[in-house]
Amino acid sequence: MHEAKVGGLVSSFGFMVGPIILICGFLADALGRKGVWVSGSVLVALSLFLLARTNRYSVAVIAVALLSAGWAAMINVANVLMYMAYDNVFMATNLLDFFFGLGAFLTPTVTVLLIRKCGFSKAVSFLGAIVAVPLVYSFAVNMQGAAPAKPVGFSAVIGDPIMWFCGIILLLWVPIESCTAAWATSFVKNVAPAGEAPEKSSRIAAWALSAFWLCFMGSRLMTALVFHSGSATVEHSVHIARLTHIVLAALTIAVLLGIIFTRKRAVMIALIVVAGLLYGPFFPNLMAILLSHFPVEVHGRAVGTLFGMASVGWTIIPIIIGSVADKSNLQRGFLVAVGTGVLLLGLVIAHFIYAPQ
Repeated sequence: MHEAKVGGLVSSFGFMVGPIILICGFLADALGRKGVWVSGSVLVALSLFLLARTNRYSVAVIAVALLSAGWAAMINVANVLMYMAYDNVFMATNLLDFFFGLGAFLTPTVTVLLIRKCGFSKAVSFLGAIVAVPLVYSFAVNMQGAAPAKPVGFSAVIGDPIMWFCGIILLLWVPIESCTAAWATSFVKNVAPAGEAPEKSSRIAAWALSAFWLCFMGSRLMTALVFHSGSATVEHSVHIARLTHIVLAALTIAVLLGIIFTRKRAVMIALIVVAGLLYGPFFPNLMAILLSHFPVEVHGRAVGTLFGMASVGWTIIPIIIGSVADKSNLQRGFLVAVGTGVLLLGLVIAHFIYAPQ
């Protein structure tokens, strides 16, 4: 598949996230979270069954778009539920996203094994069937808390400067994270030794991607444990998280430049592993900053607005990277990600200096 088509699939996922997660935020706050969760689970399952049975790129794009719509509904509810489940919001968001990373770590390896054993169609259909587990489990869970959420005006969310800081930061961050994961195997295969068997190169590249996700989830678990064991106030934790974002953004730029310019596979794999360690805590801490700022009654809308803003970058930037890579090479395409990282660094510095405390 051409790199432009890979970028198209990544963008088709991001395209649906914005409007769907925003709508689901309103529905979850006003009508209840369980219905949103169940609807999202059904959409995810249906999209995977569709993807399993098509051999046309256009249908695959539709399936991925439906997958993103279902994911958007589920992730909106999941973030609010984790906030309700634990007193420490930073511990809660990092723990939630640790499980996301766990799935992302296991899925590539399990999927490859399933494809080799029973073929693509049956393997992806099996993944669709797995979605029935959280769907069935949800009927036994109180997702609404002690009392129904009280609808609050949307202006309280969209007019808040913290909402805009967090939304634009995620707009710049998400494509860096998703594009690194999407093209990690391509980068590793591109620097394989001359004459190496393609099967071996692909296997090593898959291992590198799994290592990325292992470090990704591991750094989130460690962050959750640090916040769980600490005694800092929410205000102090927010201050530390903003400062940490500056460090992570600066190191991300350095890692991306290393991935672009290195020609040694061992160094490439090491950089991808380091990227996983850096990327892990960034989003959970940003989500914790957002949720700690707003009352729980508008959390659905706040999460929806956050991802709605992020979907702009999620949709546009992968297409640009894929287009540049298709016309020139992947390294030059990823210079777009470096430019995005520079903008991100400037914004997180502004967030640290100017955001209301």
